[in-house]
Amino acid sequence: MNIITSLTSHPNQRHQLVLENRESADFHLYYHGRTMSWNYDITYNDLVINGCKVVLTPNSLRQFKNIIPFGLMFFSDGDVEPFRQDDFSSGRIKMAVLNKEEVRQIEQEVFNRDL
Repeated sequence: MNIITSLTSHPNQRHQLVLENRESADFHLYYHGRTMSWNYDITYNDLVINGCKVVLTPNSLRQFKNIIPFGLMFFSDGDVEPFRQDDFSSGRIKMAVLNKEEVRQIEQEVFNRDL
């Protein structure tokens, strides 16, 4: 699990996520003040995923587990969903990139499913 430490409180940010297979994914994280929520778009090769809401989850990209070789985990020290603009910069909410084996492990241990 690769915890991403470069996320800030800026409401519109772009990052390159370096994956275990030495490829990368374009990651766009943005905050909506009116709804008090973080969302993201991600592009990996020809796959474009737009408008995903950031919620506490073991794998936000679970529905793509058989298509892409990674996942995204959002977690916190407590059980409160992300809603503040400084959630990432304060460290209250963290994001990690999961490799293929970690995605498989989460499927088995959390969802009791095999890939």
